Amino acid sequence: MTSIRYFDGQVSKAHTATIMPVYYQDKMDGFTITYGSTVKRYFAKEFEYLPSVSHSPHVLMMADGARVEFIGDVPDWLSLNHHDLFNKISQMENRWAWIGVSLAIMCVFVFGVFKFGIPLAAHHIAQKMPADTLMAVGDTAQEYVMDMTKPSTLPKARQDEIIALYDKLNTDLTAKIIVRNGDKLGANALAIPNNTIIITDELIRLTDDDRQILAVLAHEKGHLVHRHSLEQAISSLGVGVLVVVITGDTSDLLLALPTLLAVSNYSQKAEMEADKFAIDELKKLNISSIHLANFFRKMQAEHGDKDGHWSMLSTHPKTDERIWQAEQYQ
Repeated sequence: MTSIRYFDGQVSKAHTATIMPVYYQDKMDGFTITYGSTVKRYFAKEFEYLPSVSHSPHVLMMADGARVEFIGDVPDWLSLNHHDLFNKISQMENRWAWIGVSLAIMCVFVFGVFKFGIPLAAHHIAQKMPADTLMAVGDTAQEYVMDMTKPSTLPKARQDEIIALYDKLNTDLTAKIIVRNGDKLGANALAIPNNTIIITDELIRLTDDDRQILAVLAHEKGHLVHRHSLEQAISSLGVGVLVVVITGDTSDLLLALPTLLAVSNYSQKAEMEADKFAIDELKKLNISSIHLANFFRKMQAEHGDKDGHWSMLSTHPKTDERIWQAEQYQ
């Protein structure tokens, strides 16, 4: 006989009660709970065991809504699934060393999710997104960017020269080139997933050689080929990306993507990858990548080292690193 606190599921007040095992053919077949003149019979499958946490009691939740709280340990005769495991977990929860270890493991897990899990999921979604969906979200994102900029003030002939520059690049990806006045965006270039590159008057005026503009276009083409803007926009959803991967429901993602495409920044890795893509494209044309490096220097002089890239979608990797890479392959 073991003393317990018994809540009958009818009133909130606990009954002081006792619990005793019931045996059938030498096997425990449940127990009885006695309080006052009342005796209640429960079978072995009519309860769920809730182990003690911190200083809380061990508990049995009964199928009829009643609750048993043990004043001390669970009696040995009570057969519980995974009882030893629950006891070990309970002991670990009461030790600061184990709490510290658990916290450290949790921190490592969260860091891993944000550092590797989310980017990996975003890359997977971006690479698997159908072309028609890509064009649809890109068209909407383009409308946002057009609202943020103004018509170009450059002569039509000069705009045509800029657009024609892109045709010199490898024709494996056709892109629409749009020249706009950057307004508040200033010297900028953007790659939008509907295979559109927008380049601003301010950036064009900053250059003194069309080969620098060609390098910029090649860089933005690299973003398109690798779907960087899409990947970065998806990644900015954070843990919501993992929900998309698990559930396969992309409806909320598609609603949010156009706005995210217009405001998200590229990772430093993406920028360096696009730079390398531009260097390779220039090589195919027998054009030195020094023109890309020279453009970086102009941007560095204009905006300082903190803004070493022209795209508003960039997180601006260190300009010196980008100049070094461009000079290595010239």
